[in-house]
Formats: sequence, C-alpha cells, structure tokens
Amino acid sequence: MLAIFVVESKIHDYSYYLSFIQKEKYMKHTAKSLLLLLHFWFPIALGWSISLIMHRATGLPIDSLGMYLFLNGICAAYSLDRLLDFPKKQPSWLWYVLLSGFVFSTTIGLIVSINLSLKTLSVVVALSLVSLLYRYFKPYPLVKTLLVSIIWVWAGAALPIHNNYWLAWNWWSYNISLPLFLLISAGCILCDLKDVESDSQKGVRSLPVMLGVSYTIAIVSFLCIVAAILSFYQHRYGIFVSSFVLTCLAWHPSVLSKEALGPLLVDVTLALPGILIFTRLV
Repeated sequence: MLAIFVVESKIHDYSYYLSFIQKEKYMKHTAKSLLLLLHFWFPIALGWSISLIMHRATGLPIDSLGMYLFLNGICAAYSLDRLLDFPKKQPSWLWYVLLSGFVFSTTIGLIVSINLSLKTLSVVVALSLVSLLYRYFKPYPLVKTLLVSIIWVWAGAALPIHNNYWLAWNWWSYNISLPLFLLISAGCILCDLKDVESDSQKGVRSLPVMLGVSYTIAIVSFLCIVAAILSFYQHRYGIFVSSFVLTCLAWHPSVLSKEALGPLLVDVTLALPGILIFTRLV
C-alpha cells in the first residue's frame, strides 16, 4: 500500500509540474501577443505626437475632426496591414481584436469624413490611394521608406491642424517637415532589422539585406544627425532629443532585431517629441 501511495504521489506531482509548465508557457505566449498588439497599434501614439509637433511648429489650431480622422485612419491602416500579414502561431483573439479595431476605426473615420471640408477630403482621398499602393511598393526598400515617411508628414500636416489648401500642398514648405521626414525615414529603416533573416530567405531586398547591418546603422546615424542639426537650428528640441536617442538605439541591432520589442522601441523614440511637448519639457 505504501508503494502504491508513493507512486500515486509522484504521478500527482508530475502532473502538477506539467500543468505548471503549460500555464507558464501560456502566460509567456499571452504576454508576447499583448506586446505584439501594443506594437501594432502604437503608431496611433506616434500620430498624436506628430499632431502636437505640427501644432507647435505652425502655430495653427488643432482641428478636432481632422485629429479624429488622422488617428482612426492610422488604426484602420495598421490593423488592415497586420490582418493581411497576420503572424503565424498567434492566438485567434489577436486576429479578432485587430479586426474589431479595423471595423471600429473605419466606421468612425467615415462618420467624421462627412463633416470635413472638400479641401481636407481631397487630402484623405489622396492619402487613401497612396496607402492602397503601399503594399505594391513594400518590396522596394527605398521607395517604401520614402513613401511611408511622406505619408506620415503629409497626413500630420494636413489633417490634425487647420489647412485651407487643396491637397495641403504647402506641407512641404514647413520648416519642421524636413527634420521630421528624416527622423521617420531613419525609424522605418531600423524597423527592417527584425526581418533580416526572413527577408533574406524570401528574397526581399531591404536595406539591411542589401547593405548589411553595419552600413544600415551608418545610414540611419547620418539621417538622425542631419535631423538633429536641423531641429536644433530650428529650436525643435523634441525632435533633437528623439534624433539623439534613435542614434543611440541604432547601435544596438541585437535589441532592435527582437520581434515586436525592437519596432516598439523605435516607435516610442519617434513619439518622444510629442511626449515632451505634452509634458511641457520642451
């Protein structure tokens, strides 16, 4: 009887151990999925940051309707992009959350669009067409980087603040546009570091794949330094700080190559100017 009891006790302990291991794996997998979701939707915070940057730089008031459209448009665009390239081995709830985010933000965006002026709507139409073409240009690294950066700066100058020009054609004349464009371009290039191995296998010619990590870091550092010089000269100290931090981050490719965490750190760094403006530190 004692032997049977000992065997049953060991079986129970082993079952408890397996259950504990499974729960631990589940918790880690859930935490990773939540981090991935934060990475997918953090560009919304970046859009908010760019809105504050443009508001500070131009002195123009923020248009609440345009701001809602800008942020919901970001959520819709990034949710759709992730749904079309949904990560493998991810829980189904993440897919449904992304789908819900896309449907909700698209609905809000359409409602808001009804109350916008024709001049602002002309920007919305143009940006929507460019966004639809993005997936076709995605395999081309230079085109993708330029396109993403232009869309961010253009949308940030056209939608959240009052703009009385068709297609917001004067956005490029803002002094803030060039350093912001360079900073976002550097961030886009750094986000490709996490996909170096998979891009090499798939034949995707990203800058890190074509030039190597070292040359990519050098290019990013150059872009950040130029952005820092321009922003310091313009007294845009939020962008100056962000450029400095992004340069330091670029020299840690092992961190940036981690899925979700690397791109999230880049996005947080790009959003620093808005955070500093909001907290009145700059």
